[in-house]
Order: sequence, then C-alpha cells, then structure tokens
Amino acid sequence: MMSTSGPPVKRHKLQYDSEEEARLERVVFGDGQDVIEKLLEEDEEEENEIVDDEDEDSEKEENTSEEEAEESEEETPAGELQEFSGESEDEADDTESSGAESDEVEESGAAWVDPDDKTYKLNDVANPRLHIKHRPETYLQEYLQNKFTKLVGTPKWAEIKSQEEGDSDSEHEVLKHSNHLASLKTKKLAKGVIEIKALKNINSETQNEGPFVTNLRFHQTSTVAFATGLAGVVSIFQIDGKENKKLQSIRFDKFPVDCARFLKDGTEIVLGSKYKNYCQIYDLMSGKTYKAQLPHTVTNAKKFEVSPDGKIMAVAGRTGEIYLLSGLTKELIATIKMNSKCNTLAFTPDSKTLITHGNSEEIYVWDMKSRRCIHRAVDDGCLASGAIAVSPSGQFLATGSKQGVVNVYDTKNVLESRLPQPLKIVLNLVTPISALRFNPTSEILAMASLHKENAFRMLHLPSLNVFSNFPTFQTVMHNPLDIDFSPNSGYMGITNNKNNAYLYRLKHYGNY
Repeated sequence: MMSTSGPPVKRHKLQYDSEEEARLERVVFGDGQDVIEKLLEEDEEEENEIVDDEDEDSEKEENTSEEEAEESEEETPAGELQEFSGESEDEADDTESSGAESDEVEESGAAWVDPDDKTYKLNDVANPRLHIKHRPETYLQEYLQNKFTKLVGTPKWAEIKSQEEGDSDSEHEVLKHSNHLASLKTKKLAKGVIEIKALKNINSETQNEGPFVTNLRFHQTSTVAFATGLAGVVSIFQIDGKENKKLQSIRFDKFPVDCARFLKDGTEIVLGSKYKNYCQIYDLMSGKTYKAQLPHTVTNAKKFEVSPDGKIMAVAGRTGEIYLLSGLTKELIATIKMNSKCNTLAFTPDSKTLITHGNSEEIYVWDMKSRRCIHRAVDDGCLASGAIAVSPSGQFLATGSKQGVVNVYDTKNVLESRLPQPLKIVLNLVTPISALRFNPTSEILAMASLHKENAFRMLHLPSLNVFSNFPTFQTVMHNPLDIDFSPNSGYMGITNNKNNAYLYRLKHYGNY
C-alpha cells in the first residue's frame, strides 16, 4: 500500500530589520536619557518619602514632649523645675556633648558582629598538626587575633586614635612630655639571685695606681670615676663599660693616697695620706693641683669623710680625736673626742649627724650643730669596729667588726636606744670587715674584707638575705679593698690589692 503526502511546505527566512528593533527598544525601555532621568526621579521620590517619614516622627515626638511638659508644669512649680531635674544647664550641655561622642564611637564600631565568634572555643578546632591544642588562649577569636598581630602587626585601621586636643593641659599630657619630672616606676629588686655581669676593668688602660688601689668613687652627675692607690696616682676615667677611656692621670711624688673623696659638688678631688700633714687637691675644672695645709693639730688625713652637703670634712685622729674642718677652706672648725681610737666614721644623709666607731663596743652619735655627743649605743657583739655605713635613705645603719660580723640596724633605734637590736646579723665573712657600702636605692649592702681572697658579699636589704650567686668559685677578685656604686646603681666598682679596679654591671638598674 502506497502512502501519499502533500507538497513540502516552504519556510521563509525572516529578514533583520534594524529600524524595527530600535522602535521596539524605545517602546519597552525608552531612550538612554530617559533611563537616567527615571533613576534620578526614583532617588528623589525615595528621599522625599524618608523626609516625610522623619517629619511625621519628629512632629509626633514634639507633640508628645509638649504634652509631657505641660503635665509636668501643672504638677511642679516653675521655680522647682531645675531643682527637681537635678542637673544644671552646664550638665545638660555635657550630656549633649557626651551623646555626640557616643554617636561617633558607635559609628566606628564593627560592621558585623557574630555572637558565636566569642563563644567558639579553641578546643573545638584543635588539631595536633596545627600545634594549637596547648595554646594559652581559650577562645578561637582570641587565638586568631594574636596570630594575626604576631605575623602582620597591628594594622593602622585597628589602632585606637588618641583623642587629643590642641589646648589640652591634662595631667596625662603634662607627664607624658615631662619625663624629667615624672619618674618611672621601677621594678623591685628580687632576692636570692642578682643579675650581674663583669665588664672591662675601670683602670685597664693605666694600672699604675699601685698594687693597692685604695679608693674608687663614681661622680654623682657625670659618667666619670676616679681610682687612687699607694703609688700616689689618681686616674680619672670615662665610664661606659666597654672602653672606660682614661681622661687624666696625675702622680703626686712621695704621697701614697690612703683616702680620697669628691668635694664641691664633684668639681674637686681631695686626697689624704697617713704620712703627710696636708691634703692634695685636684681641680677637675681647671686641671690644676694644689696643697691644702691641715691645722697644726692634725697630723695626717689617712681616714676622713665629707658630709653630703660638702660643708664639713671629718678627719679621724690617732688617739680618738675627730677634727671637723671646713669643706671649703680646710680650716679647723672644732675638735671632738672619743674614749677610744676612731677607726671609721659616717654622716647621715641630712649632714646633721656624724656617727663614729672605734676600738670599743660603743657607737658615738654627734650633733653637727652643737658639736657634742648626743648619744652612745652598744654595737651588738662587737669588740672593735672596722667599718660603718649609713644608707642613702637614712633607714639602715651597718657596722662591720674586726671579728668578721656585720650588723644591720634600723638607724632610728641606734640614735635612740642604748642597746639596739640588729635587724640582721651577717656571718658570711670570717675575717675583719674593711669596707661597707649601700647602693643609692638602699636595696643592696656590699661587704668586703681585705684579709681574704674573694671575701665579698651582697645583702638584699628588703628581705635581709645574702645573694647566693656572687661571687662564685670562678670569680677572681683577690683581696677587695674599696667599693662604690654609680648614681643609678647600674655599675658597681671593687678595687683590690693586685692593681685592679673591677667594674660590674647590675642589670636590674639603669645604665649609670
């Protein structure tokens, strides 16, 4: 059976008409200019709607506030309104300004805050390969912040800007720009172990002061120190801990220096010898030296001390006399006398009192105004004294006996009590004590005996415990003679009987 089909249908291809397409676009979308104008019109309509809404809200608020004000005026008399509200006009202004500030703070807040971030703990994502399981942070957010800061640092956008005004005279601003007036709070010195480092010797460039380097003193306002010895040489050094450069070295013929101190606010050095009845003076400003003849009753200046104010120079005599000389002219002011030979003497920080000790158990207290002995106290367990020192704070007084015992007292008890009890009895040294020195902060008492090698100890005063780590078995100090600290306790110097003036760095304190 054959199938029949009709003739094939012809498909006509549509022709592209650009004009027709453009016409349709104008009908549907309009012109390009029309689109822009339409968008602008929509923006204006939205703004008008927002303004209308705000006006309506403000009108409602005004009406509500007016109604409340009328009600409050009816209930409260006009004269009591301000008193009832509890705030003045100034306080109202402050409230408005604080509100503005709070708005600014709110504007600078985070754009998005997810409450789960603060509660998501680090253990929830802990992975042994990431090594974060034992981190100190508890929450993941804290860990990520610390990690970012460590790798990148704090970005500028995350830094909090300090709100500083041009005319601000707040206490914080004044202190921030007045470092010489606002002292920084320093950490307290720890007991037990002291951080100390041996540096280049102070006199490494000279070592000609003599085998016995008898004196070492740091200048109070300059990074300068001097060392003297029995060779009659005084050397002055620039202290930096690295080179300790020699600034000057002067030799005095046939004048072995037994004692030396700064005078006149550090502009002069006075030197004394047990063989001469005069002192040698070196002027640091002019670089000149001259002799200062002692009064005829004073035979030598082997042992003397200068008051902190520089006005009095107390010289120990041979048979218990103590000669009080003028620090300026070296003339004799007065003579005071002990019942035994004076071995050591020290002034209190206010220069009003002189404390002396000698070949007996008694400590003598002298008033510098009346030049009289005002008190005598018994030094516990002492038969003869070799050293005495008063702390810069005036709180402590230390005595060192020829039996090797160091007693630390409360100064007030020594000045008032006949039988003061020591706060601490140090028995670490067994040979006669020859030197005692407090550091400027009154936290350390250094003790030394020249009769035995490495016979040196340091006492931590707040705890009254001896530091255990210095000197060590490897420390080479030989026989220590004199001790001193720099003004900020950053350096400690120790002299010995082998031409050396050692320098140590106390890391707890400032550089000088």
